[in-house]
Amino acid sequence: MNLAYVAGFVDGEGCINFARSRKQTFPRLLVVNTNRAILGKLKDRFGGDIQPQAKHNGWKQAYQWRISNGKCVECLKNISPWIEIKKPQLALVLAWDAARPGKGNRQDQELMALLSDKLHGLNSYGELAMTGGGIDASSRR
Repeated sequence: MNLAYVAGFVDGEGCINFARSRKQTFPRLLVVNTNRAILGKLKDRFGGDIQPQAKHNGWKQAYQWRISNGKCVECLKNISPWIEIKKPQLALVLAWDAARPGKGNRQDQELMALLSDKLHGLNSYGELAMTGGGIDASSRR
């Protein structure tokens, strides 16, 4: 599968965000589409899983491909030269990757919260999206 094509697919149909599990924050890449076959190709290439979405009346069945943690970072690094729309989100995931501790060590919760807040702002609609979330270190509580 062509990496430039994957980048365009992620830019147009994907969502890059952070999720939480207990006290750990980790990156996640989600792509939703009605064509399960193309999502299967993404899964074959990068790993992850595919889940059906809730079906709405009159709509085709949609599916979600999802990868997290290291697989997410690896995928995003591979397609990074071609990402255009989601460059700011990609940069935050790469910052997470640079700051994450090794096995058995604790995450810097303040830094993870800052990265998560910033990414949430980038993924929001309206004024927050226009300003990139407006989060800076001085605005943290």
